[in-house]
Amino acid sequence: MHRITVGDYTIEALTDGLCRIPIPFFPGLDPVEHPEVLDPDGTVHVPIGAFLVRGQSRTILVDTGFGPRETGFPHGVTPATGDPAPPMGEGGDLLAALAKAGTAPEDVDTVFVTHLHSDHVGWLAPEGTPAFARARVVHGAADWHPMVERLGHDDWSRVGLEAVRTAGSIEAIHGEAVPLAPGVTARHAPGHTPGHYVLDVEADDERLILLGDVIHAPVQLRDDRIHFIADHDPAEAARTRQRWLDEAERTSAVIAPAHFPGLEFLRLGPGRTPVAV
Repeated sequence: MHRITVGDYTIEALTDGLCRIPIPFFPGLDPVEHPEVLDPDGTVHVPIGAFLVRGQSRTILVDTGFGPRETGFPHGVTPATGDPAPPMGEGGDLLAALAKAGTAPEDVDTVFVTHLHSDHVGWLAPEGTPAFARARVVHGAADWHPMVERLGHDDWSRVGLEAVRTAGSIEAIHGEAVPLAPGVTARHAPGHTPGHYVLDVEADDERLILLGDVIHAPVQLRDDRIHFIADHDPAEAARTRQRWLDEAERTSAVIAPAHFPGLEFLRLGPGRTPVAV
């Protein structure tokens, strides 16, 4: 996986697995116009990303993937082709990725969750047992009611989130900018969900923005007609996406979305062409 340094911080990309996203999940995406997005199985492959931020005596895990499980395609949606047909989503690799990075779950002091969708909270407490027992779990307060309370009591995501809340280790944040560590700030970026935040890391005139689900696929960099079906407020999500892409261009910041192929760290070149760092 890819790694970058910003001042005293080392940030490493991790993966928990893979999602195969059907084309209808990207409203506005024309596969004829953008054939490069399609895998041979007929879906858009996106990694389930997470990031490890270490430095200043801190170990921060950004998002926790899908968890050790699989999920099938919704009824009525054309599934990926294959023999056997693969699942829509499959996770479970995050702890091994952490171990490869030299980090144990008990080393993590903060889990920062960009938002509360299932592919970002899956390892918080699999089957109700907190995986990061020493960590505080930080999330946007505005996500809890619309993202969690609507779920069934036996839903994987709700079970995990309520387990860390019962353990007293969850912290809901409010406001436009919330410091998490020296030079590390959570910044409100609503639209995909009401309480979505990005993580902004700044040091020594360097800047990295971990974008979460502000943007889902590289094709959205240059085609603002393309949205994502899970956006809570598509219009606000589009405004937020443009705001942060403009900010990245203006400041020459490195960006790292949670689901871009390869989980590379990127700068935006002319015409918003992504350039690997």
